Amino acid sequence: MKIGILGGGQLGRMLWEASCKLRGDLDPSPVYHDMLSCPAGIAGATITPGKIIEVEKLTEFFNGVDSFAIENEFLHVESIETAWRDSRAGKTSDLPTPSQKGLRIAQDKLEQKKFFLSLGLPTSEYIEITPGFLETPEKLSELHHEWDGFVIKKARMGYDGKGNYAVHPDSVLNFAEARQFCQAAFESQSRVYVERFVPFTKEVALVSCRTVDGDYGHYPLIETVQKNGVCFLAFKALNQARNEKRAMGMARTIGEKLGMLGTYAVEFFITATGDLLVNEMAPRVHNSGHFTQAAAKSSQFEMHLKAYWQKAWDPADFECAPAFAMVNFLGPADAKGPVQRPNHPQIYWYDKETTSPGRKLGHMIVQGTSEHDLPELLDELIQVERAWQESLRAP
Repeated sequence: MKIGILGGGQLGRMLWEASCKLRGDLDPSPVYHDMLSCPAGIAGATITPGKIIEVEKLTEFFNGVDSFAIENEFLHVESIETAWRDSRAGKTSDLPTPSQKGLRIAQDKLEQKKFFLSLGLPTSEYIEITPGFLETPEKLSELHHEWDGFVIKKARMGYDGKGNYAVHPDSVLNFAEARQFCQAAFESQSRVYVERFVPFTKEVALVSCRTVDGDYGHYPLIETVQKNGVCFLAFKALNQARNEKRAMGMARTIGEKLGMLGTYAVEFFITATGDLLVNEMAPRVHNSGHFTQAAAKSSQFEMHLKAYWQKAWDPADFECAPAFAMVNFLGPADAKGPVQRPNHPQIYWYDKETTSPGRKLGHMIVQGTSEHDLPELLDELIQVERAWQESLRAP
């Protein structure tokens, strides 16, 4: 059995490594990527060079696999559908493929908001912004006052803090900047919406996995801390049993409606009143689930691939250490070109040839035997990351 991977970045690399671990059931996964030199290729994966929109090349790649997985949602769905259909001509295949509906929903955050509301899931209030909305500053100013702050978001191609323009409750609205942000989004063929500012106390995420037969498994709820909109720390959320149960129910509702296959993630806000609001979802393995490589019996990457043929889960596969934490090593503010790997044996480095401010370059995971270990684990990670940043500034 062979499952191809669309994308050779760090997630594609880790999926490929998982396929190598599952050799009893799988052949190592070939990777389709637009460049031979990529994290998956550097690690040893077989790379087929090509772009998603090159349908003939993609069809040829699909001819050699039984199904495929994705490492990101910014893909041309029509090309994938055409290439997969053409590659199956005259063949029979029992393996499922990723949810195309889930992929389409994930590509457009405005559609996500509408989707969450259609399911009755709690999410922050929003309205769509049209060019006419920006003719005068009055409407945005009134909204800023009424909502006590907001975030303007591009519907498409926004990730890791990119594509957002925040006006915090204690900030003064700069209408010219806000309009410029919206106009740039319109020019990139993206719709724009404004979302009520959520005075959250925590950001949390849940990584779930759905089998081909619809059985669900969930890893523990985790808390995340962002740095300039990019996930910096992720660790086990303590004293959140009620919200964890609610998050599992919401994730299952999303998974059922979209017919999800394998691992996917849902991100939430916890408000000052303890309410849980759905923020965004990703129809794939996710950065917030990297802790599973060390803290769980089976990683999110292994479970994602197993979901293609395994009908039911063993709940033990999702059990994790009593305490765990992960730090992302992000490109420094003045990053130019490649940067050196941190000098620590526990660090998983992505081997990216170039970097940029805030770009994810690697991660490190630690675990403990008790929840009381968590503060010490976080301190250890922060110290290692800080030492690495300081080493980059050294003459």
